[in-house]
Parts: sequence; C-alpha cells; structure tokens
Amino acid sequence: MQTTSLKNKINRHIIRIVLLLVLLSVTFVSAIPAEIACGASSGPDITGTSAVIYCATTDEIIWKKNANKELNPASITKLMTCLIALEELGPDGKVTVTSDAVQAAVKGLTVPIVTAGEELTVKDLVYECMFVSANDAAAALGIAVSGSEKKFAKLMNKKAAALGCTHTNFVNASGIQAEKHYSSAADVVKIANAAFSNEDLREIAGTLKYTVPKTNKSDARELENGNLFLTGGQVKYTDGTVVDDVPKVKKYEGVFGGKTGTTVDRKATMVVGCDFDGLEVYVSVLNSDVASRYSDIKKLLDYADENMSRYEAFPTGQAFDKGKLKGGATNRIEGVAAEAGIVNLPEGASASLLTSEAIYDEDLKAPIKKGQKIGVIQINLADDPVRTIDLLAAKDVEKGWFLSSFGITNLQTVIIIAVLVLTAAFVIMIAVLRAVNRRKRDADRKARLKRMAMEQMERERDYRQRNWPY
Repeated sequence: MQTTSLKNKINRHIIRIVLLLVLLSVTFVSAIPAEIACGASSGPDITGTSAVIYCATTDEIIWKKNANKELNPASITKLMTCLIALEELGPDGKVTVTSDAVQAAVKGLTVPIVTAGEELTVKDLVYECMFVSANDAAAALGIAVSGSEKKFAKLMNKKAAALGCTHTNFVNASGIQAEKHYSSAADVVKIANAAFSNEDLREIAGTLKYTVPKTNKSDARELENGNLFLTGGQVKYTDGTVVDDVPKVKKYEGVFGGKTGTTVDRKATMVVGCDFDGLEVYVSVLNSDVASRYSDIKKLLDYADENMSRYEAFPTGQAFDKGKLKGGATNRIEGVAAEAGIVNLPEGASASLLTSEAIYDEDLKAPIKKGQKIGVIQINLADDPVRTIDLLAAKDVEKGWFLSSFGITNLQTVIIIAVLVLTAAFVIMIAVLRAVNRRKRDADRKARLKRMAMEQMERERDYRQRNWPY
C-alpha cells in the first residue's frame, strides 16, 4: 500500500511539472514578436533597413519593414521633382538652365550634365533626371517652376502632404544629401504611385533609350534607361564601375518604371512599379547597399507575386442598378464601372464573400454627359470595404422639361398632359351633351305645353259648339 501511495504522489508531481512547463512554453511563445516568431517566413530577407510592398490597385500594404523610418531617399527625390514640373509646366515647357542649377551637380559630387544658359524642354530634363539621375537637371526643373530650389522644396512638401506622406521632408529638388532631407519607405511608394499615374512620366520611365535633341549649348545626347529591371545588365556604381561579385540583373516581367538613388557613402535606395496581371504594385527599399539593391527589390517583387491572389469582381463597363436623378428627361440614370473590379483576394477567403454596391452621388442633377463620374462602386469582402471604383454615366441625360424638378420625366410629363387633355375633352364633351340634352328637354317641354294648350283650346271650342255648360 505504501508503495502504491508513493507512486501516486510521484505521478501527481510529474503531471504538475509537465503542466507548468506547458504553461511556461505558451507564455514564452506569446511574448515573442510576430516577426521574430515567424522567422524567415514572415517576409523577404533583405539588406535594406526599411521596405514596403504596396498594392496601389487595392490601396493596401502587403508587407513592410520599418515602413515609417525616416531615411535619406537620395535620388528617388527626383520623382517628386519630375511630377511637379510636368504638372506645372507641361512636357513641352521651355527651361533655361541657370548657373545655380549647374552648381547642384557640383554639390552632389557629380559631373554636370547640362550647361548654364542651355535651353531644353521639360521633357528633356525629365529624361536626364530619370535616366542618368542628373542633379543639375532636377535643380533646373525646380528653379523653372518656383524661381529657386528653396521655394520649390516648399512646393514639394506641400505636394507630399497632399499625397498622405507623413514622414517626408524635402530641402532640395535632386536628393543631394542634406540635413532634414528625408522620407520613408511608406511615403516613397505613395510618391511613386502619384508619379507613375502621370501619363507623361510613366511613358518616360518605361522608355529604354532617348535622344536629347541638339541645343544652343550642346550636340544631341544619347541616353539609356538605368533601370536594370527594364533593360537587364550589370550592377554599377554611380561612377560607372561594375560592382564585383554581383550577378547580372535580369529583366523583370511587368515592371513599368522605377527610380534608384545612391548616397555619398554608397547606401542605396530604390522604388519600382510592377503590374501583376492588373494588380499594380510598388515596392521600395531604403538604406540598402549598391550590391544588394536589386536583389532586395527582386525579393520584394517575388514576395508580392507569391502572396497576392488576383480576382476580378466585375469587368470594365459592368452596368449596375440605376440611381436617382433630378431635373432630367428621365429620373433614373444607369452607371457603369470605369475599370475592372480587380481585388487581392486574401488567402483562404472565398470569392463568394465579395459583394459590389453602386453608391450614386447625392442630388444628381441633369444634364449628365456619358462617361461623367456619378458615384462609386464599393467592393466589400464580407462586411469590410476593400476597394472603390468610379461609377460613370452610361449615356447622356438631357435636362428635362418644366416638371423635371419634381422628379417627373419627360415621358411622364407627356402622359400627364395627355391625360389632362383627354380629361378636359371628356369634361367638355359631357358639358356639351348636358347642354344639348337640356335644350332638348326644354324644347320637348315647350312642345308638350303647346300641345296641351292646343288640346285645351280644342276642347273649349268643342264645348262652345255643343253649347255645353261645362
């Protein structure tokens, strides 16, 4: 009996120890940060200090690393400069390079590309910025827009704030290293999205070669796009020397543009835009190194490709339930989708959970032109909105007649008028018939009275002839 009792006590102690160990294990695991607990599976293993994978189509962050850390964006800055210059001056705008602009190249420890007094178009200077990252070309654009780089930097910061950038501050147009000149990986993808949404800049960023025409100061210049994901090639330093022991970069299918940047201490930055079958994705990396920049970006692009699932909720031009309209020839208007309702379907989510709802603008009033934005289509996954698409008018709606302000259509107005006319005609007809009947009744009564009078006179005459006393 004692032996059995001793064994029971030992077993109970063992069970308690096991339970305690399990409890400690659960507590320890729950205390480990998710990015550590997941290890390599939590995301791509990159050299850069910060990075972001952003799907612009669905406005969602797919993956991030120190996304809001404020770092030197270097020549990625030129994306903002080129965007503002194209918006303010247009691609055909004329620019005369100033000596201050040329000094930007000197300050950035680079060889001047343009010459003081040289006359070029905005488009030519944007090509210089995008292809060879010319600091003087960027400064020339900034000065042409605002009169000085300092004033232009204020415009850049205003634009950045409008794009939703919260960790960005520019002090020059080129990205030359300077105190208080910084951005973040999260802000960089927003700037790139805005930049490549500009048709002119997107076309320039995707061009492989360009010839700057002869100017008043220079012969024609041949430029080649430095984005190796478009051209393929060997990674090089800014001075043109090949980076040792780094394999050649291969073209990446779907990449439509990007911008690199390199600091004076050879830290490297880059942002790239890529189309994954209708899902437009931007990836950025800051504070990498020249040898790892392209491999970092490729890992980010590969991760995006592997972790996104494209689903088309509806095609471009899909018609939706009609909405209400005031003041029109009709009081209902049909809306169609401005573009395909492409979404990133999360892993494990069923497409059956997706719903689409047309939300028309309040107080829509005629006239409406075909293609005019009249609302949005909201795509929901379960009860959560995941994307909105512009809703466009399917056809013209002319201004309606005098009753349209009450929501009565032209057709309804015609019907109302027709009913009123028929009603009036019916009332008039009834009135006429009544008058005719009344005259007929009067005539009949008069005739009857006359007949009765004649009969009475006939009787009286007969009485007189017969000499009847009555």
